[in-house]
Amino acid sequence: MDHKQSLSNHQALAPYKQAIARYVRASMALRGMRYGDLAQALAERGISMTTENLRSKVSKCMFSADLLAAIIDALSVEDSAMPEILKQARELQDQGLNTEQERS
Repeated sequence: MDHKQSLSNHQALAPYKQAIARYVRASMALRGMRYGDLAQALAERGISMTTENLRSKVSKCMFSADLLAAIIDALSVEDSAMPEILKQARELQDQGLNTEQERS
């Protein structure tokens, strides 16, 4: 893959990353969870992470699909996670398209 395609992929994936980070933070807030609580819930599943490391991963949305699945499980949001993440991602994509059209 060339550099141009890599940049294009990065831009195309940005709404998904933003939607995942927003969803995780919103789910934590709705449950009154802090990053320490989430780290503890992950530890109960055998996944050891510091609070700081977890906060960094969520804010940058730089974690693997298996960690995302574990976070979804720890938050007990398996029924709503994917539909809500995709809904948010589509809204972000639409906002991006609208912004591009306004610039034209």
